[in-house]
Amino acid sequence: MANKEAIVFVVDDEKSVQESMRMILKDKYPVFTFNGPEEALADLSLEPDLIFTDIRMFSMNGLEFLEKIKKIKPQVEVVMITAYPNFSSSLQALRCGAFDYIVKPFGKDQVLEAAEKALQKRNQVIESTRMIQDLHEAIDLNYESTTRALVLAVDAKDSYTAEHSWRTSELLVRLGKRIGIPHSKLVIYKRAAELHDIGKIGIEESILRKKGPLAPFEFEKIKQHPLIGYQILRPTVFLREGLDIVLYHHESYDGTGYPEGLKGKKIPFPARLFAIIDTYDAMTTQRCYRSKSSPGEAIEETIKGKGKQFDVSLVDLLVPHLLKFEKDGYPYRL
Repeated sequence: MANKEAIVFVVDDEKSVQESMRMILKDKYPVFTFNGPEEALADLSLEPDLIFTDIRMFSMNGLEFLEKIKKIKPQVEVVMITAYPNFSSSLQALRCGAFDYIVKPFGKDQVLEAAEKALQKRNQVIESTRMIQDLHEAIDLNYESTTRALVLAVDAKDSYTAEHSWRTSELLVRLGKRIGIPHSKLVIYKRAAELHDIGKIGIEESILRKKGPLAPFEFEKIKQHPLIGYQILRPTVFLREGLDIVLYHHESYDGTGYPEGLKGKKIPFPARLFAIIDTYDAMTTQRCYRSKSSPGEAIEETIKGKGKQFDVSLVDLLVPHLLKFEKDGYPYRL
């Protein structure tokens, strides 16, 4: 934002100080003056860019006002005005987020210089924030293109896997919201869920598409796909926190799963959660080697798996929501 557009607040319980500051600043900035912090806080809809505030006022003091402003409008720069400068109060003001302070009686050049430097800093912060946002967007775009390429590669070998991965990632988000998983975690879990079977890219098509039961040696090859997937995705920064889903989604609560035979709470939480969702979707979907179960039948089987394949508490937590989804027509109405 250019300085001519910057809005300046002056907060001081002395009218003479308000008027002096207004006269100094009015030729360069729109200036609004206030008798105290409460008035200024009530008019934040004016979107100030810079606030000059006295440290000592009759109601709320300037430091309390500074803390409130920084919580509500962290990008607003604040310059403190004081008639009694001391190291302790100045240091406290800077620690609370003040840009600088000026001492009464102040001169015109001192005020204008403080305003100019404070607004320069604000513009730098805004530009830095914009650059960070652009970087995040670039990462997200890279994520989308990378994920799409990987899913298409697997889809070429086994179209079921890509559809299953999409459904389970969507169901994970819906269930996660209902049981209180923070949005930031769900974003990570969803990304990992979309690629949880990516390791099947390293498994022969003849095994993936086999219509009959797998021979023992074929099943041993299938059991390698979590580790293959983990090795493929491990260098990918934006998936790193979700890799437990990829590596451990076939672990069983009783320790009979793979690839590491982890047991109970040694299985990371996101993998214990996703194992239920993964199996539920697999049961309710037609496979080349078996017919699909109804959602009700899949829920019954999930309950039977408590303490064996699945975490007991997580099954109890998820089943009421799965019953609701069954009523609403999952998986066709995600």
